[in-house]
Amino acid sequence: MQTAMILADYFPNPGGPFLGKVPLFTAFLAEATGAFVLVMMIFLLTEGCNVGRPTSDTAPVLIGLTITALIGVLAPLTQAGLNPARDCGPRLFAYLAGWGPAAIPAPHDGFYIYIAGPLAGAAGAAMLFARIIEPLMKSKARSCGCS
Repeated sequence: MQTAMILADYFPNPGGPFLGKVPLFTAFLAEATGAFVLVMMIFLLTEGCNVGRPTSDTAPVLIGLTITALIGVLAPLTQAGLNPARDCGPRLFAYLAGWGPAAIPAPHDGFYIYIAGPLAGAAGAAMLFARIIEPLMKSKARSCGCS
């Protein structure tokens, strides 16, 4: 199982100080919150009607700094997967290469933490942005000529 850990994310972090102390719900919540923050930041920095957004040159830097901060906070807990595609592909490879249950479902049901958690967080950010924040931005931006 140790060699399968080089391919995908596992919680608790096998080399971290919280080894064995991260409950399933906490890991799920950490991954969902991280994805929520990342997706919300991307929406806020790229929305054309956001009158307070930075220039297009600085948005990638701010998104990168957001990822850096999220990894710094979440990595000791869950290794900061944040992106289900980044974890799912290597995990499927490990499963097909013979690691079996060490890859899927993985110890502590880690497979579900790194797939369902970020999907739930990103979906929550998308709904909040599309239903509440974006309409407010557009109403504010109409005076600035944004359609």
